[in-house]
Amino acid sequence: MKILILGIGNPILKDDGVGIHIVRELKKEVKGVDFEEASVSGLELVELLKGYDRVIIVDAIKTENGKPGRIYRLTPDEIPTMHGISPHDVDFRTALEFGEKFIGTMPKKIDIYGIEVDNATEFGEDLTPEVAKSVPLVIKKIKKELQNGS
Repeated sequence: MKILILGIGNPILKDDGVGIHIVRELKKEVKGVDFEEASVSGLELVELLKGYDRVIIVDAIKTENGKPGRIYRLTPDEIPTMHGISPHDVDFRTALEFGEKFIGTMPKKIDIYGIEVDNATEFGEDLTPEVAKSVPLVIKKIKKELQNGS
């Protein structure tokens, strides 16, 4: 089984880089899977997923009343479909639907770990304390999933 762990974000925008931080740590500890870092979304993201059986995505998430550091585990079906103004600006779920329809080699299983963030717009490489505390917890969860084959 070909597995990709993909960290999404911008490592110089404080909490927005949490997915990148987690993937860099996992890369030191986990063997036998591929790792990628990306700051792309939509259709560009589909290209990275092509050819994998399973993908675990780690990214920052900002909800209306979310508590920074909270960990969400989602599937693509749990992400609402929203169409942007431009046809080039599509969300993840819409991009996956496009990939399945026109590319046909999308992963059979995609799991998304979203970490609620506090500050994802200010320049800086450090995570806020609440978000930093979630990093080892997400790493532990992903390692357990990989060990259990789930």
